[in-house]
Amino acid sequence: MNATIVSYTVKSGREEENAALVRGIFEELASSTPDGFRYAVFQASDSGEFIHVYADEGAPSGTLQKLPSFQAFVADAEDRHAQPAAFKQYELVGSYRTYDAA
Repeated sequence: MNATIVSYTVKSGREEENAALVRGIFEELASSTPDGFRYAVFQASDSGEFIHVYADEGAPSGTLQKLPSFQAFVADAEDRHAQPAAFKQYELVGSYRTYDAA
């Protein structure tokens, strides 16, 4: 299993706006329930740093990116970010209950 991890920091004062847009993605995922990937987003409690973890399990290309909520999230991301998002690919070495079926 491969994972893409995206990290960025939003501008001061825009943390809740960003978090609300992220929650919108998860609301749409809960109602549309697409298969083939796992997705989680973490926010640092002491800063505007966000980490997105996307694990591909064979989803059709662009499944997440085609969601209207995701498109709304990325629409003004450059304006919200204090620094550009950094994308990095990782290969899973091991996990404990992280990617097991719920």
